[in-house]
Formats: sequence, structure tokens, C-alpha cells
Amino acid sequence: MKKNAASKKKQNAVKKTKKSANGDYDLKYEVMMYYTLRWNPDADKPQCNCKGHTETCMEFLVIDHKKKRTKKEKGLFGKPFYEYLKENNYPEGFQVLCHNCNFVKEQYPKCPHLFDKYSKEKEK
Repeated sequence: MKKNAASKKKQNAVKKTKKSANGDYDLKYEVMMYYTLRWNPDADKPQCNCKGHTETCMEFLVIDHKKKRTKKEKGLFGKPFYEYLKENNYPEGFQVLCHNCNFVKEQYPKCPHLFDKYSKEKEK
């Protein structure tokens, strides 16, 4: 009996964790879709704004600041950040990128997906 009770507690803990971790999914989807449609009006789901590829897995997508964050935006991430964007009528200066493109954006002058050597390899 103790084993069953422990197993149920563990299952309930996992359910709660999953629910809270995905609690902002609908809002995230809405915000990502809005910014995706600004770049690609024909899109049917959120996707990376990089011209070199099209990542569509929501777990890999982020909102990227095209410029530095304002004082209001500092410290905002996740659900509060999505709420801020929606409440402020989706301000300019943001785009959807995948984590890879977002990370390398500060390391290189352009995304490696756009480097000539990669595009030449794709043509072959």
C-alpha cells in the first residue's frame, strides 16, 4: 500500500510540474504567431525568422530583441514578457528566432545559416 501511495504522489507531482511549465503555452504561441506573421504573412505556425532555415518547434523558438532591451523590458522573460508584448500591442523591434540563431547573432555578423559556404553546400 505504501508503494502505491508513493507512486501516486510522484505521478501527481509530475502532472503539476508539467502543467505549470506549460502554463504559458497558449500566450507564447499567440505572441510567436503574431511576430511570425509580420515577417511571413503566409505562415501557418510560428517559425524562426532566419532566412537560412525554418525551425517551427515551439520549444526551440524565442522572442529576440532586434535592439537592446529598454528599462521596462529588463528582467522580463517567459509569461510576464509575453504579457508585456501583448499588453503593449506587440511593439516593433522584436522577431522570432530559434535558440541557435539567437545565440550566434551576437557572435557573428550574420547567422551561420546564411554563410555562403553553407548555402553552396545546400545547392549541391
